[in-house]
Amino acid sequence: MLDYIYDQARQLLENLRQETNERGLMPLLEPVAPFNQNPLLLPLVVAGSLLSLMFLSGIAIGAFAALFTSLLALYLVLSEVFGVSLEFQPFPG
Repeated sequence: MLDYIYDQARQLLENLRQETNERGLMPLLEPVAPFNQNPLLLPLVVAGSLLSLMFLSGIAIGAFAALFTSLLALYLVLSEVFGVSLEFQPFPG
């Protein structure tokens, strides 16, 4: 089973290397068939997709920061106000 997965991953990497050796990484950024008809709009579509990717990545980082801040606030409320403490002891061995 692991040999099959290894062979599939190796074949995927070889195909990716072969594709990028011929034309570089540009085929990975080009739009698919209905959107690549007009060569003048191609850079706009690529730029729009990259900008939207950066924007959504920023939203994801902001959501992670909000989650981290709320968990920190919850910990401070539980430990300082209610006196709850978490203690971890290693396994006896």
